[in-house]
Amino acid sequence: MINQEAHKRLLKARSKLMQGHIGMASMLLNLKLVEVAPSQCSTMATDGKRIIYSPDFVLDIEEPELQGVLVHESLHVVWEHVLRRQHRHFKVFNIACDYAINGFLKYDLRMELPEGGLWSQDYRGKSAETIYRELINSEEALQDAIDTINDGESTEGSSGEGSGEGDNSKLSAPSCNTGQTVGDIDLDSLPLAAGEVWDAQDSDGKPLSDSEITELRSEIQRSVSLADKLEKSMSRSGSSGISTRVDSLKEPQVDWKGQLRDFLESSVSHDNSWSRLNKRHQWRGVSLPSKAKSPMGGELAVAMDTSSSVDQGEVNVFASEIQAMAEECGLDKIRVCYCDTTVRKNEDGEWWDIYELNEGDELKLKVRGRGGTEFNPPFNLFNDYSEEVENVLAFIYFTDGYGIVDPEVEPDVPVIWCVTQESHYSKDLPFGEVLYVNPDTLY
Repeated sequence: MINQEAHKRLLKARSKLMQGHIGMASMLLNLKLVEVAPSQCSTMATDGKRIIYSPDFVLDIEEPELQGVLVHESLHVVWEHVLRRQHRHFKVFNIACDYAINGFLKYDLRMELPEGGLWSQDYRGKSAETIYRELINSEEALQDAIDTINDGESTEGSSGEGSGEGDNSKLSAPSCNTGQTVGDIDLDSLPLAAGEVWDAQDSDGKPLSDSEITELRSEIQRSVSLADKLEKSMSRSGSSGISTRVDSLKEPQVDWKGQLRDFLESSVSHDNSWSRLNKRHQWRGVSLPSKAKSPMGGELAVAMDTSSSVDQGEVNVFASEIQAMAEECGLDKIRVCYCDTTVRKNEDGEWWDIYELNEGDELKLKVRGRGGTEFNPPFNLFNDYSEEVENVLAFIYFTDGYGIVDPEVEPDVPVIWCVTQESHYSKDLPFGEVLYVNPDTLY
């Protein structure tokens, strides 16, 4: 049996939203209200199809705060956060999504949130992915978020191990048992603020298939379009400032150029770091810090998947963008290798094509190969010639994503996969950050 008092309070809060936030409220009408045990979710969450809630939480907060959390959850759906986590740590991604949403809620919509809610002018207007990178690369920034949540006495997060009523017991947040840390912070033990975002799942609590994800994305976009039209039609002025602002921020396709630029900038640090030990010496039982990075100078390594379906025109645009970003970050060299099932040497018999940016070289990418797909060889090449590549600050792999890579070949530098097609292969990459490049922008 559900808690009728909590259920009625939710319906009342949603109904009141129709008076001033009709677009948001109409989005909420598409999300089924599902009560679960506090051990499954101690506050409120969404998986894109449902609003999952703890009745104790609903009854404990003030009505304006409840309205704020409801809109918060609807925005997780509007911006498709339920489909965008990929391999990112669940709790850190939740914090990043909260920062991305709550700035809009507080500063634009002027709505209230429970104590412990996360918002900051520093993150206003940034995507969840950009904020995630800032958090995962800064112990101080992550600690600030933890302190804010703890000041509000918020929860340690959903365990996903509770026993709800009936089929609801099958719904759960992703488990957190990764062993990941940022500095001295154990990511698995992070608290979560009120209003979680879970990965999209079916009624049995299982991840959606690729076709089901495509269907859900289409459903969300249709709902957003209808909500915008409804709000505009109900507006006395004939237009809606709220729907206009939401429309400008809801775009699910993240600007890959901005994301890649942020990635490169965050990869250039100033000092030796003991927070990440140098893997090239760990096999000897010797613990040494990672190599010092300099904000000026250094190299970028690029691996090109020559089995991918991109054409030469697309590759040319990618090359010009990569060079511009590298130069902005003060890098002075780019080394490129080409791989299908093996790394292909150039006309001079060399594995790498070297471009000296400080000498005016122009990055020109021309694919070699066109066989099958193997992701390991470029990383093996990089790891086997550690002295030759010791000045490399980051590794970019440009691919259509249809391949696998062994976890043990992960290099001792940040890796980003620039993937032109989303698939279960790209979702299962064991290391690095996946960035989806919209092929339409490569012309």
